[in-house]
Amino acid sequence: MGAGHSCPFLGASPHPGALFFTLPRKGQTPMAHDFSNSGQVLTGPASSTAPGADRLPELPRPDFYMMHHPDSWEAVETSPDQWEWLPKLKRLLLVPGVNGVRAVRGGMDDGQARINFEKQGFKILPRALGYVTKYTARNGRPTYFATWERPVALGNRVAVRMDHDENIEFRRALLTDGVVEPPEPESLEIVLEDLQQRINRNGTQIHIPGAKKVVDKAEAKKAGATKAKAKAVKKAKPVRRRKTTKKAEATSE
Repeated sequence: MGAGHSCPFLGASPHPGALFFTLPRKGQTPMAHDFSNSGQVLTGPASSTAPGADRLPELPRPDFYMMHHPDSWEAVETSPDQWEWLPKLKRLLLVPGVNGVRAVRGGMDDGQARINFEKQGFKILPRALGYVTKYTARNGRPTYFATWERPVALGNRVAVRMDHDENIEFRRALLTDGVVEPPEPESLEIVLEDLQQRINRNGTQIHIPGAKKVVDKAEAKKAGATKAKAKAVKKAKPVRRRKTTKKAEATSE
């Protein structure tokens, strides 16, 4: 508002260029604004006033893809005496210079890394499945964990708690949703053979309490895994044989 101009509510402006606001008229109540739903309750690390309290006290852990190989399976006791075959997952770490990951301007290029592992038979799981969680490390850079991992700051180090139920649900969903194909019988036989070798190695020392415990555990796992095998393996498609027509039979004669 320039000099010589009057404000319709406050009169002439004593300071050229000053900003004036409309005041409520006499007898008029100022408009109320409810901010109750716009605030944020500070809990956990965010509630601390200590510098860096909202950061994990360690160097950043690299970002990653989860991937699965058709030969990699695990028998898991999901409830007492109930076993399931679930895919074992491996991480493809996104570190420039490792596994074909390249550093580019503004980030990194992991395309060749994924191609390399896919050529080895791995299935790269889409990150849209939501298995990566990002936190902040002590240097302010992002650090990455699986969604079923719970990082806990213990002084100047980090402990990671594992939510086994969430991990099992995720791996089970990979099968039920068709992201990962059911296992071939031969893949499960390899795991069962490894269990039998563990039993054989410790069977000669069965008189030792520790060895007996290992044998008992391996035998229970093998029995449960063997029982669950029939339900887990990929169902073989029936072979359809083409019917020989009379014309074809006459020609062959």
